[in-house]
Amino acid sequence: MYPCEICAAPLKEDSVVPGYQEPASYTILRCDNCFAMVSSPKRNDASVYEAIYGMHGGPPGYDRNFQYARCITKVRNPLSYLASRQDAFWGVERSLPETRKGRVLELGCGLGYLTYALRSAGYDAVGLDISTEAISKARARFGPFYVAASLEEYCARSADAFDAVILVEVIEHLEDPVSTIKSALRLLAPGGCLIATTPNRSYFGRRAPWTTDLPPVHLWWFSEESLTAMARSLGCDVSFVDFTEYNAEFPVLFKCGPPLEPMFDSEGKIVRCEAFPIAMARKMGILQESYRIVSRFVGRFWRQRSARRPTMVAQFTPIGPGSSD
Repeated sequence: MYPCEICAAPLKEDSVVPGYQEPASYTILRCDNCFAMVSSPKRNDASVYEAIYGMHGGPPGYDRNFQYARCITKVRNPLSYLASRQDAFWGVERSLPETRKGRVLELGCGLGYLTYALRSAGYDAVGLDISTEAISKARARFGPFYVAASLEEYCARSADAFDAVILVEVIEHLEDPVSTIKSALRLLAPGGCLIATTPNRSYFGRRAPWTTDLPPVHLWWFSEESLTAMARSLGCDVSFVDFTEYNAEFPVLFKCGPPLEPMFDSEGKIVRCEAFPIAMARKMGILQESYRIVSRFVGRFWRQRSARRPTMVAQFTPIGPGSSD
């Protein structure tokens, strides 16, 4: 058994789970020191992402991304729209520098709607993604503010310095998140920060089994302790967004994660079943909005007094020059 890439403590076998696409299966390893979980094998599979982004409207769990991309140009305040619909965006908005609308790089921008929202809010934002298909769609819909390249390629050919680098629901997909964060930190201007959102194992507790998307979509499940250890190893301070205010307005209605069932069969067709009302609401494009309305209604009578959500938002701030090298 190899050591944890975050804190170097020994990993232990926790369980075996099916893959996001049949017939694969993965062993889940856990670290009892920093409480990260990682899949074995820890490899991306391009065919799975082709199935996800090739499906009209996206599969369950990804359909909201396609919905945001369709709706974002029709709202008055795109950044506030996103912040009111997903806790990760609310945390990003809270973490951005308040005193200046500076240069921002969204790393792993996908369909490009957050970069568009940031530009609409006055930030000089650029979106970067390795997917040429996603970047092509983002440029066609939102304008020429997107680059199709890997982070390594971008760093090699660009001397740009950013006041903030943002990774929304990205690091859990990466084979080597530590190296990616390290490279991204080099793009920061003095006083800049890196903002990363990711599913939060600390919310579910240290004994929780794998409760996030199945590998190879999610290869990691991080805790607050694991991101703190990562920041320390990279010469950074880290702070986490306090969701107390958000939880008071939009309490979490169900403390559960995705079912441990494959999403696709071997040919890329959906095999995971949903309850009929949920499936119909998703098909009609109203599932996410319905959840938001019900959550807000419940929030009027039940104040959820918690600083945590199933998603965490971490802000990495380099302690000194060269500390991330």
